[in-house]
Amino acid sequence: MKVTVCFGRTRVVVPCGDGNIKVHSLIQQAAMRYKKAIAKDPGYWIQVHRLEHGDGGILDLDDVLCDVAD
Repeated sequence: MKVTVCFGRTRVVVPCGDGNIKVHSLIQQAAMRYKKAIAKDPGYWIQVHRLEHGDGGILDLDDVLCDVAD
């Protein structure tokens, strides 16, 4: 499974194996990839307010990805 996470107009693809990871972990991995994509050092601060499903629903940080993603 792979998930595309959008930070404004920048999109990053995060491989998630079988999807048995929490949404919180997905956000951490996506933020790390975003920092690489925009050429910022690992200490650059990013605040994620929410992660939305493609249909607009807001995902809970404790949900397991394979339970809430298609």
